[in-house]
Amino acid sequence: MEELALFLICVIAILAVSLLGAYAPMSFRATDKQMHLMIAFGSGVFIGILFLILMPEAINESEAGGFDAMDAMYLILAGFLTMFIVDFLFKQYKRSECDCEECADYHSHEITSLSAFVGLSLHSCFDGLAIAAAFLVGETVGFMVLVAMCLHKAVVVFSLSSTFLLAGKRKKAAVYLTVFCLITPVAALISYFVLGGFESDIVGLAFAFSAGVFMFVTMLHIIPEAFHRKDINIKSLALLIVGLLIVVGLVLLMGSEGHIH
Repeated sequence: MEELALFLICVIAILAVSLLGAYAPMSFRATDKQMHLMIAFGSGVFIGILFLILMPEAINESEAGGFDAMDAMYLILAGFLTMFIVDFLFKQYKRSECDCEECADYHSHEITSLSAFVGLSLHSCFDGLAIAAAFLVGETVGFMVLVAMCLHKAVVVFSLSSTFLLAGKRKKAAVYLTVFCLITPVAALISYFVLGGFESDIVGLAFAFSAGVFMFVTMLHIIPEAFHRKDINIKSLALLIVGLLIVVGLVLLMGSEGHIH
């Protein structure tokens, strides 16, 4: 019961972070440089969590359930490819009529249409799966994934909110943003109860799949966006390293206790 209560608190936390990111632009607006530097720091955290926590734990949990390391790697690949295909199909549907570099850059940030909203909502469902699977593996792993996802959600929802406002859709923004903020917490709750009804070996494979989803977010969304502005790339690299070193320090700190549970 305590485990469920802790998970519910964390679900409320990511909902609160999402709502804060959604409505913050209505009160103040961070500069473009500040946003990208924040993303750069987050990308370092994501890289550390992916390679030092999620992938090793996915393999360990799968092996504990009677599967070998390659089974876990296939599921990691499946998670990555699933998100890659979803993202690819979404971008094909959303392709701009103008192919020049300036327009391509503009449309890569344009996320106010219904199709974009649906695409990001599907992405948020997988985020919920990743959080639930992480908490079923262990509380510490769950907390690490939660922190990373909160950084990710804050940036995504903040950007979505800002774009709604720039498009002059303030009235519709509140409804769309509230629904969007609820998707990940609801998906996390559903995934938690569904996966909790299976044997632990299945949970290990589900965690491996979610690690692949996390890999896609890190490699194809967070890192490219962190280095989107060439004039601050050095600062971005420095912040990426800082974020990575923080995770390395935490892993080394808890390393004496064995696996991070």
